[in-house]
Amino acid sequence: MRKREAGVPTYTVPEAAALMSLSQEYVYRLIHADAFPALRSGGRKGRGRYVVPAKAVEQLLDFASRAGNCVDIGEWVEGWRASATGGAA
Repeated sequence: MRKREAGVPTYTVPEAAALMSLSQEYVYRLIHADAFPALRSGGRKGRGRYVVPAKAVEQLLDFASRAGNCVDIGEWVEGWRASATGGAA
């Protein structure tokens, strides 16, 4: 999480996957299924470079540490979207 401490607001997919102990392929599948927050730059029709908001990774890891058990990423994303839009998902 040094990148975030240095003020960088995003992680690459490989960085985010490593921080969350997930495979890159799984994170890409979540992103393509609109089940995990990401930003796409360049390209069209699903091509381009994806970056993951550092806040999303940090909040998911914080949530998982507080929950003390398995976290359903789909349910967490719903809460993330609600907080990011001020309650309007």
